Amino acid sequence: MDLVLMGGSLRPASLNTRLLGHLAGELEARGHRITAFAGPALRFALFEEGLAPSPAVVALQQALLAAQGVVIVSPEYNAGIPGHLKNAVDWLSTLKPSPWTGLPVLLAAASPGAFGGARGLLAWRAALANMGAVALPEAITVPQADRHLDEAGKPVEARAEAAVGKAVEGFLSLAARLRPGA
Repeated sequence: MDLVLMGGSLRPASLNTRLLGHLAGELEARGHRITAFAGPALRFALFEEGLAPSPAVVALQQALLAAQGVVIVSPEYNAGIPGHLKNAVDWLSTLKPSPWTGLPVLLAAASPGAFGGARGLLAWRAALANMGAVALPEAITVPQADRHLDEAGKPVEARAEAAVGKAVEGFLSLAARLRPGA
């Protein structure tokens, strides 16, 4: 299955970028082909109507159109979507064909806080639904990620590790059903 991972933070030491790397490795170990757009690869010019999309925006659109699903690993900034990721979504939402229509999505977040980024994922759900994407009801959240993720981004706490496995399995099942040959 062809899958896209996008997100993380612009900060090099981001907990979410670590989690994204772990999820990419897990999916590759299961035999899936991964294309990742993280950190600086999502640093697009601010969206402005009338501007032509950059080659990087078009590359992300093409990757999403060819994918059977996308995993979005997002930091939570003030209980919302970080600016650089919202800007990427805004660019993609203007392109034809839309890469979001019917696209299965797994949401994930890691945070040093007690909620693991869950509040920010609520904003993602609204934006994705508006564009026609299909977000898996389950999400991956890693609270106290500064202590509960190892250096490679793997959850070290048993409950979080089990939740990651369950969410990944649900996502792969959803993607196989909704986009069997994308």
